[in-house]
Amino acid sequence: MLYSLRDIRVHRGQRCILDIDKLDITKGRVYSLVGPNGAGKSTLLNVLAFLLKPDSGTIVCNDVPVQMTTARHRLRQQVVLVDQYPILFTGPVWKNIDFGLKIRKIPKEERQKRIKEVLERVGMLEFANADAHRLSGGETKRIALARALAVKPGILLCDEPTANVDAENQERILEILEYCNKTLETSLFFATHYLSQAQRLADFSIVLQNGTVSTGGNENIFTVCYAADKWMLACELLLPPEVNTRHPAQTVCRVQIDPRLITLSRSENTGSACLWKGQIVRIERENMAIRLTVDCGVRVDILLDKAIYTKESYLVGEWVFLEIRSAGCHFL
Repeated sequence: MLYSLRDIRVHRGQRCILDIDKLDITKGRVYSLVGPNGAGKSTLLNVLAFLLKPDSGTIVCNDVPVQMTTARHRLRQQVVLVDQYPILFTGPVWKNIDFGLKIRKIPKEERQKRIKEVLERVGMLEFANADAHRLSGGETKRIALARALAVKPGILLCDEPTANVDAENQERILEILEYCNKTLETSLFFATHYLSQAQRLADFSIVLQNGTVSTGGNENIFTVCYAADKWMLACELLLPPEVNTRHPAQTVCRVQIDPRLITLSRSENTGSACLWKGQIVRIERENMAIRLTVDCGVRVDILLDKAIYTKESYLVGEWVFLEIRSAGCHFL
């Protein structure tokens, strides 16, 4: 387990801004962190980067209990946090990357090699001698990622990596993050407001609401539209009829479907008013349950009890029906 958090509390004055009973993060995977402004996303990232000491609770990183003392220096060398608004030093771009390597006492020849490699990776080699303070917002974020890659972290944390940048830079940044995880095998954890990015990059999504992890679980977040008295996903999948009586202020909003409250069947004759047909694309064991991912036009995660899975023996590639229950639908 990469991280294991228990009973984490962070206060600002009299207000609790982070309140997490339990959160486990698996090594080598990609996690997105979604939620409204003020939900506690940046606070959680700072806790994971060992930059903020919780007021209470325990953290285990790579199976080692974290003591939030000066000994955190060793842990911090394994983790890099790229802020939403990264700060670059005055001077040429290459010196911004060189600084972190010098601090780690990397020899000069190796530093020069790494600087060239990471600038090429982020498509900014021609900017090596440019004044860092004259870069655009998107270019600044790409240099911040290059600076992070240069120190070869085991864990990369990013706070809104594509916020306030143009479409071209957004795509380049997403490609860099994909490279980090798939090629460098870096564990990746990023906060975002873009659900499309979470669905594209993340193995799992963690939803924060008022500083707590949403009770619906860590996945199955979809954009829905209200039209003709029905809530519908973009791929024309309908939510249960009982949900249609719920009227958030917006006609377009987000809904989360609890993976534990989805029933799987090989037959469409279940009597349910809300069935989604899809194909199983992934099956994996998760703690005491089995996680199945079903492609219904959107990818939906389901958590099955091991006994049920063993009895039914579902296979990757098999077509199935998902019964979506109103009790499992939560508007965000």
